[in-house]
Amino acid sequence: MSENIKGDLFIGAGVVAVGTLNAPGLIEVDGSVDGVVNARSINVTANGVVTGNSTADHIRVAGKLMNTSTAHQSLLVESTGDVSGKITYGDLEIRKGGNIAGEINASPARNNA
Repeated sequence: MSENIKGDLFIGAGVVAVGTLNAPGLIEVDGSVDGVVNARSINVTANGVVTGNSTADHIRVAGKLMNTSTAHQSLLVESTGDVSGKITYGDLEIRKGGNIAGEINASPARNNA
């Protein structure tokens, strides 16, 4: 078994996770998560669905992210991405075709370099 130094977590296609997920590095969701997601970075792939509270420095969404989302530094919504609910971000980029809806708040980007 290889050593995972960063502390990344991958939720594969077809996997359903319910509860609280915390990782010091990346959480990548290609399946579905219902609950709380906290990481340095969150990547929701085109197949991924996250419902609940998500908090990270950087969030990239190509699938669906719903409920409460906080991206302290950057939120990137890809062309296939759909973000809805209460959304707070430092910097926002929405690619053509991407969707964002709900209570949307900008806040100064937090530097955690």
